[in-house]
Amino acid sequence: MEWQKIQNIVAEVLQIRPEDVNMDSTFSEDLGADSLEVYQIITMIEDTFSIEVSDAMSGYTPQTVGALYNRVSDLLGIS
Repeated sequence: MEWQKIQNIVAEVLQIRPEDVNMDSTFSEDLGADSLEVYQIITMIEDTFSIEVSDAMSGYTPQTVGALYNRVSDLLGIS
């Protein structure tokens, strides 16, 4: 369920089909996302799941959708 939500958020921000988003997709190379779009994705995920994926000190920027999914799963306590 969390995967589908993340997949849909990424697709919505990037205006692509959800089925074009997979765990191995890189944000910049595969999906063509710029840093602002990645920030929008992270912000929407934080709002959706009521978590804090990154903070100003960590400077966390995921390279792949799978890395972001893993981070969200860890924060939610999902294995």
